[in-house]
Amino acid sequence: MKLLKNYNVKASSLLESVMATAIIAICMVVATIVFVNVFKTNFSTDYIQAHQKIHTIIHELHEQDKIEAQTYTFSNFTIEQEVNNYEDNSNIKQIDFTITTNTKTETFTYLISTTNEVQP
Repeated sequence: MKLLKNYNVKASSLLESVMATAIIAICMVVATIVFVNVFKTNFSTDYIQAHQKIHTIIHELHEQDKIEAQTYTFSNFTIEQEVNNYEDNSNIKQIDFTITTNTKTETFTYLISTTNEVQP
């Protein structure tokens, strides 16, 4: 007990307590903003499924000899595929995919080479 009585701890001032509380509050506000932004998503599951389906279609198009315009209809979304020559080059095709869901319509553009030759 004598050891505890001889041990002096200086008390912190009111200003230090207020500053510490303010710093903790600012950190909490920043953490809350980051948390909300991470979990807030503007994309529906239909949109994400359609975007994944486009990647699948692109892999299939690499294996095809002839690429034509098509419309893919699914239960919750539609994908329209439009094919054009890229800058008047018949070996490179510009493919525009338009995703249409209940809430959003967006277009993506991809380029695909139709020749299998590797040029130096």
